[in-house]
Amino acid sequence: MDTSTFAGMERGKLTPGRPARIVDVSAGGALIETESRLLPGTRVELQLGEPVALHKVSARILRCHVARLDRERIRYRGAVAFDEPLHFDAGTGLRG
Repeated sequence: MDTSTFAGMERGKLTPGRPARIVDVSAGGALIETESRLLPGTRVELQLGEPVALHKVSARILRCHVARLDRERIRYRGAVAFDEPLHFDAGTGLRG
């Protein structure tokens, strides 16, 4: 699901406080982009929503690659699998 559908969900954080752009999210995982390298197999907590946390989930990094490289920075794109599935309400976003 494209995160532009839900206001505030396009940004998030990876523990411990590294900013992440949420590219896409589904019940089972998410595609994220960060300035920090993501190591496959690493356990993380992902906060969906920033500055207000809409939901926090425990997850595992599945894969990562360099998404963008320029003079000032490197952007990494990675996939995470959630430990527990998320549940969505049509039109209203996440539900507890």
